[in-house]
Amino acid sequence: MAVDRPGASSVNTNRALNPTRRVAYAFVGLLGGNAALLLFLLQNALRLRAYLLAMHMGEPALQIPHALEMCAFYAPFSFVGWLFVGVPIALSFSARSIKRLSWPLRVFVGAALGPLALFLVFVLLSQGHIDFNDHRTFTGTSLLWTFSILVSTVTFLLYAALLREES
Repeated sequence: MAVDRPGASSVNTNRALNPTRRVAYAFVGLLGGNAALLLFLLQNALRLRAYLLAMHMGEPALQIPHALEMCAFYAPFSFVGWLFVGVPIALSFSARSIKRLSWPLRVFVGAALGPLALFLVFVLLSQGHIDFNDHRTFTGTSLLWTFSILVSTVTFLLYAALLREES
């Protein structure tokens, strides 16, 4: 609800409706989503490191650098997915429509956008030639789908929170 202030013009001063600001908020959300992925990978690396140390096997010292490498490798792909899905969502839907979503629906929408973005990245990488008849097409990609859900859920929730904070 807009509050009239002395000297304010009759023009809507809600800056969240500005498309540039919505894209910027979506980008901040993407940074938060990638930070969540980094924390997830680091937490698992620390667990695996502790296990390897306890079992006196493997290379525990390499687990944290490996987690950092994985995040550095996945971040550009999440950026491409954000360009394909996040930017169009930020530009297509008004801030008001996003803010009106209930909290569980925000989580669901955020979780659904990640696999869509990942699928579009796969289409881009395969130059549009994905063979759906071959059962091996997406073999070994289950972790990528999980990562995409994590990143997109956090991204969308942060985006919606920034939009709510603006109003």
